[in-house]
Amino acid sequence: MENTHRHEKKSNHFIPTVKIRDWKMPKNLTKEANRTRLIEMLAAMNKINDTASYYIRDSYKQEIIVDSPKSAILCGLSINCASSLGFAFYNRIFDENEWDWLAKMFEESYKIFYKYPPAQRRNLVSSYDFTLKTANKSKLILRHRGVPFLLCDNGNLWLSLCSVTVSPEKQSGNAMITNIETGEQYVFKNGQYILSDKLAVTQEELLILELLCEDLAAKQIAKQMDISDDSYRRKKEVLFKKLDVKNAHGAVYKAGLMGLV
Repeated sequence: MENTHRHEKKSNHFIPTVKIRDWKMPKNLTKEANRTRLIEMLAAMNKINDTASYYIRDSYKQEIIVDSPKSAILCGLSINCASSLGFAFYNRIFDENEWDWLAKMFEESYKIFYKYPPAQRRNLVSSYDFTLKTANKSKLILRHRGVPFLLCDNGNLWLSLCSVTVSPEKQSGNAMITNIETGEQYVFKNGQYILSDKLAVTQEELLILELLCEDLAAKQIAKQMDISDDSYRRKKEVLFKKLDVKNAHGAVYKAGLMGLV
C-alpha cells in the first residue's frame, strides 16, 4: 500500500510504528466522509463531558485527530499544527525528563496489545500519568487513557479513542493496561509490564459502579443486572475489596478518582 513505507522508517517519535507490512485496511471506513464523522463524534463527546478532553490517535497515518482548539492535549498548539506534526506532536508536549520512560512504556504496551488475539484486543484499556508542558512553560500532571476504537481486518491497531483528564496523583509515572473483560491488569515497572496479582475491575463491576452512582437500592441493582440478591451481594463485596473501600459511597468516590465512572 502507498503508506506502508512510512512504517519502515526509523522513528524518533515516542509511539513506535507498527511493523506489520500488510495493514488490510477496511476500505469502506477509510473515506474522508468517515473522518468527518469522527470529528463530529469527538465534538459531541467533548460537549457533554467537561472533565475530560477526547481525541483520536491514528496509528496508520501516525497523526492525531482533534476537534476543539480548547482540547487539553493541544497544550496551546493549533489543531492544524498538531495534525501536521503527526506523532512528533507528543515530543512537543511531554516533559523532556520523561522521554526515555515514555518511549519504553509505549514500546512495551504494543507488546502487550499484540500478545492477545485480535478478538480480545478491543478489551484493553491503557492508562498513564504524564507531565504536560503548557504554553506558559508551567507543568501539569495529566492522566491519559486510551482504548482501541477501530482495528484493521487483520487485528492491527488502527484508531484509538483517547481521553485526557487531570490526574489525582501528584507525580507522573503511573502506567497500566487493563483487560476490562477478564480483569487482568499489567503494571509498568522497571521498563516492562508485569501482570499484577490483583484483578482489575471487570465490565460487570463497572456496571455495578454505574448503578451505585444512580443511588439505587441493592434489590433494584440486582433486578437490573438480572441476578439474585445474594449473587449481587457477593459481587459487590469482591468489588469493594478490589477498591479497598467499605461501602457504596466509598466505592463511587474511589471509582471517580480512578476515572472509572
